[in-house]
Amino acid sequence: MSPQEIKNKKLIDIFQALIKLLQAKKFEDISITELTKQAGVSRTYYYKNFTTLDDIISDFETLNIIKYIRQLPNQSNLNFATLMEHYFQLVLNNIDSQLTLLKSGKEQVLIKSFVTTYQYLLQNGMIIRSSKSKRAEDEYWADFIAGAVINSSLSWLKQGSIETPKYMGKKLASFLELA
Repeated sequence: MSPQEIKNKKLIDIFQALIKLLQAKKFEDISITELTKQAGVSRTYYYKNFTTLDDIISDFETLNIIKYIRQLPNQSNLNFATLMEHYFQLVLNNIDSQLTLLKSGKEQVLIKSFVTTYQYLLQNGMIIRSSKSKRAEDEYWADFIAGAVINSSLSWLKQGSIETPKYMGKKLASFLELA
């Protein structure tokens, strides 16, 4: 494995361990020693890479979204509806961890991760900017989008994910007049 693959594996392992612990106890009751032992990583790894447990969530979510988007065909030509369709599929694929994070009150960490990822995708030309609107250039646009997307996706998961990811992608694009 390359150094990057090892780093990503450790991040995935510590995130999965955190989710497992969150399913059994409160966020504030999780110790670093317990988490690193559960993940099979050293405490040094934790302190070298993270300041808080929230950083694990944020780093994992960002990695997970970008990795997922990169695996899509025609990834360089994603419009907002298609991006949202795939995001909703990703959260559906990770329903247990998403609902565990919601139950633990970590919506703001998910929003922060989405902002980071959305900005990355824009900067790297992986999202087609709407020609109708200059909103994407506004300093608060990514925050607005992230809040809307995360709150909608969590609500959708809580309600049983009845609609398809494609339907939800089109719905969000329609709400934001980006369809």
